[in-house]
Amino acid sequence: MVIQLEIYAPLMVARQWWKYVVGSAHYEGTGDSLEAWNESSRRYITEEPAFYIPSAGQWRGAPENSKQGSGGLVAWELGEKYTRELMEYTQLGMQKYEAALADGICAEQARLFLAAYGLYVRWYWTASLQSVAHFLNQRLEHDAQQEIQDYAKAILEIVKTLFPVATEELLARQQA
Repeated sequence: MVIQLEIYAPLMVARQWWKYVVGSAHYEGTGDSLEAWNESSRRYITEEPAFYIPSAGQWRGAPENSKQGSGGLVAWELGEKYTRELMEYTQLGMQKYEAALADGICAEQARLFLAAYGLYVRWYWTASLQSVAHFLNQRLEHDAQQEIQDYAKAILEIVKTLFPVATEELLARQQA
């Protein structure tokens, strides 16, 4: 079983997700193509840039005992400071991006001004149900980055609706 989903997420989430691209299948003669990952690059598709900016109450501290994941929430005042600074930084990049486009700079170079890791990107993810289960088992764990955990929860709801028995079996098998 294969599923294809359109995903819209910050680049920092997309780059973690990239680990779960196994391969691609091309069906000659049918015109159908099932690339495992097909991401919009902003070279040919015009889409208004959107950015992930955590609110003051969403900033997390570094974990005490690990290089991965995050700790608890930081003080609201500190979060407010970094939300404000990130918004200013993102707005400056947008101004420079729009100025470059207005001056005739090609989109593929103008996009260099956009704050990359918070920039939302859109892609199609085509994966076997087994591969999706592997993604879910790792990204639903407590130590996975919160932002990708939220996407994993949404993916779980979609695949449970489409393939309830297979999803339950695959998740149980991988957890055993």
